[in-house]
Amino acid sequence: MRSSARMFTPLCLALPLLLAWPLAEAASKGCAAFAELPSVIEMDQGLQQELRLPVAISRVAVGEPKVADVQASGERAVLLTAVAPGSTSVMLWTACAPTPHRAMLFVKGQASVDMAAGALLPSQDSQLPSQVQADIRFVEVRRSKYKEAGARLFFSGSNNSLIGSPGTVPGTTVSPGGASGIRPVIPLDDNVFNIVWGGGSSRFLAMINALENSGFAYTMARPSLTVLSGLTASFLAGGEIPIPVPSSGSDNVSIEYKEFGVRLALTPTVISRDRIILKVAPEVSELDYTNPVNIAGTLVPGLSVRRTDTSISLADGESFIISGLVSANTRSAVDRLPGLGSLPIIGALFRQSALNREDTELLMIVTPHLVQPLAANARLPELPGESLRTYDPSWGQLFFLENGNFDGRSGLSR
Repeated sequence: MRSSARMFTPLCLALPLLLAWPLAEAASKGCAAFAELPSVIEMDQGLQQELRLPVAISRVAVGEPKVADVQASGERAVLLTAVAPGSTSVMLWTACAPTPHRAMLFVKGQASVDMAAGALLPSQDSQLPSQVQADIRFVEVRRSKYKEAGARLFFSGSNNSLIGSPGTVPGTTVSPGGASGIRPVIPLDDNVFNIVWGGGSSRFLAMINALENSGFAYTMARPSLTVLSGLTASFLAGGEIPIPVPSSGSDNVSIEYKEFGVRLALTPTVISRDRIILKVAPEVSELDYTNPVNIAGTLVPGLSVRRTDTSISLADGESFIISGLVSANTRSAVDRLPGLGSLPIIGALFRQSALNREDTELLMIVTPHLVQPLAANARLPELPGESLRTYDPSWGQLFFLENGNFDGRSGLSR
């Protein structure tokens, strides 16, 4: 027992020494200056900078190599190379902490440097908001016009003769005179001129077609999205459509979902109060039932999509048209009886003309704002439809005063 006690005593004395050794080593390496490591670094595109550090580092890494390149330059320095505009993170490993130190690196393009000349850097302006709200306005107007003019003739000679313009003989067959006891049936095509000749009493019918149709469709979407400077956020208001996908080599069918609706992806970078760099990708899609696709026996509607993806530079509150389209589509068709339809004046009885015109105007407008959150316990603005939430009229109000005017927008949607 005494022998075992003598062996245990040195171990008890050595354990505090082993635990205190990393702390002593960290203190010997100057970890008191660990808090002086930079948290934000700004550079201009195409430049190099040697960043001298107050503590020794063992490893360094960068989050996005396409934005910046980083290399260790000795134990207390890092060589940074600004490659392209954007933002990324730089990780520094030291013996002073179990986790690496993280610093944000902002690289400004040459155009941004020129526009922001004389302005404070984001890290130097403590009053500069770091959150951006982008308002996207999507406006589409589609106008259509259709015109049709022509004549339709129908002449019947007691089942022995017939003249029928397109559209006058749907699902009709005739049996002309012939050998005794034989009545062959002749089918008629409703899409062409039909001429059957025989004899007997006749019936004649003529009709002149005149049609003019016009209409329009107006679409407006106004998504808004708030995101921290240098980060990416996305927004979707719509749904998902199930699409059957046949399996190769079997009769099994799996279901995949395709998103549609109003979508927005946004990445802002705040350079100064007068300059915000925005990378925006708005998209508006809707189901198109006029162009379905037959997949494994199921008709799946197509998608009508309008999207754009671009980068722009704006000041707080400024607006920019980031994409636009003016499209005109005109289609014309003439159906006529060969020969007679080419005659002047009289040929109008054997001719039918149609004109279809579609015009589309499309605009996408973006407006960024530097925003700050409301103070704690601050009164919120009126919410959309707040007045309708408590709507409960009496019987007298409902009978005598209600006019059904619920179309007005209220609250934040105004």
